Amino acid sequence: MTKKFLFSALIMLSLGAVISFPFIGEVPFSLDMLFKESVEQTIFFNIRIPRVLGAYITGAILALAGMLFQSMFRNDLATPYTLGISSGAALGAVMAIKFFATVQFLYYPAIQVFSFAMALTTVAVLHLLTFSRKRSSTHFLLLAGIAINFTCTGAILFIQYIASGSESSRMVRWMMGSLDFIGYSPVLKLIPALILLLVTALYFHRDLDLLSIDSDIAHSRGVNIKFTEKTLFFAVSLAVAITVANTGPIGFVGMIAPHVGRKLIGRGHISLIPASLMLGGLILLVSDTFARTVISPSEIPVGVITALLGGPFFIFILIKKSG
Repeated sequence: MTKKFLFSALIMLSLGAVISFPFIGEVPFSLDMLFKESVEQTIFFNIRIPRVLGAYITGAILALAGMLFQSMFRNDLATPYTLGISSGAALGAVMAIKFFATVQFLYYPAIQVFSFAMALTTVAVLHLLTFSRKRSSTHFLLLAGIAINFTCTGAILFIQYIASGSESSRMVRWMMGSLDFIGYSPVLKLIPALILLLVTALYFHRDLDLLSIDSDIAHSRGVNIKFTEKTLFFAVSLAVAITVANTGPIGFVGMIAPHVGRKLIGRGHISLIPASLMLGGLILLVSDTFARTVISPSEIPVGVITALLGGPFFIFILIKKSG
């Protein structure tokens, strides 16, 4: 199959999913219901459509973030989830639920503010451990991410231990990831993160082609490796911090989508970037639709679904790399 055909298929699948998936759910909708003022119309336009759009945009952001980290560090396992950024955001949310549940910062609830701040704090720690000390090897970065994951997990467990039953329940629910968007405000908050990643990725696509092969080759071809890596690192980290603050930690989309994109499209980033974006959006949209309908009227947190998909995929990559 040619790249043109695959791109056309991804575009059609994306458009078809975004248009049709709002009609899927516990309450069935028909076209004539959408033009009558009713409860169903409110549900469709204020809940179903924002959730579908939010799921697609979130998946696209996570996929682009994963693709950039994997290319930059030449490792299929390097994602914001495995580097501890999501764990830092989760720690911030848990702190907010326990100690600042009723605090509001302008128009933003404490959970979003603290999760965003702690995600950026994690980024700063990673930067101090790697780039500032010239230890930006893939292995060191992954080990640093694992250490941060363990540290944040320990702190989260301690706060959960001293929390009340209701607080602990909220913490667990948030850490499972959720796309319970009501209205378009949460969706609009995600769009700057998507634009930031897309523009950054397209601007550096030639540098990424070289970096994904070898840093020495990239340097010999005139790539300013330090500037490129720092710019990509902070752009990805900022976008992920914004996303996780609004949705909770949703793992493995950033690992699966770029890997599938490389198999379908190839490693050239001018093609891989839009392919990863669309694949990530489709993966999370399908996962979220399954999560909210499989045990309807209840729903499964979407992070559970992506973890069930991503765990075996993670093992598959490990086995393939060791082979």
